[in-house]
Amino acid sequence: MRQVKIVSHYGGPIFVDQCEGCGGIWFDESELFRVKQGEAERIEALNTEILRTPSAIENSALSCPRDQGPMQRFTDRNFPEDIILVRCQVCHGLWLNRGIFTRYQHFRQELTRPKKSTQDEKMKAEWQASYKDGSSTGTRGRLVEFLSTPIEMHEHSGYSSGVSSIVDGIADFLATTITNLLMPGWKC
Repeated sequence: MRQVKIVSHYGGPIFVDQCEGCGGIWFDESELFRVKQGEAERIEALNTEILRTPSAIENSALSCPRDQGPMQRFTDRNFPEDIILVRCQVCHGLWLNRGIFTRYQHFRQELTRPKKSTQDEKMKAEWQASYKDGSSTGTRGRLVEFLSTPIEMHEHSGYSSGVSSIVDGIADFLATTITNLLMPGWKC
């Protein structure tokens, strides 16, 4: 095994061990989770073409490269189902076969991408449709109507008519601001 220097999320070095024969990588406890995104491709780029394809674990009785302790296969819900992890029961280090580190980093990158909400898309489509046809019966109209509706103030509540006009002004401001943010060029 040879030591390979990779970078952590905060720019500090992490030294992992990589088998020169099979391309597998040994991560000491928690090192895998501190590695900066993109480091897997950099490590594999340094190696030959054989390191770009995943390999299967063939030996069922594996020993830890650090302390020769027993290794155990396991799955984790934070990893793709097709990734088999092998962990030392003593030092809690992780062994990843060739290609698994890259697949893990791609999986993590997909998790960080924002998901498009179908509700957001539906609302955006309603806004655009009402903007194009000039109607205010859709979501925009309901929002403007809601935000423009004066709040009922009761005499016993202690609010004066001055507070009521401030609340009305804030509601008008919010309606205009939200509409301008969502539909630039539309004038209330």
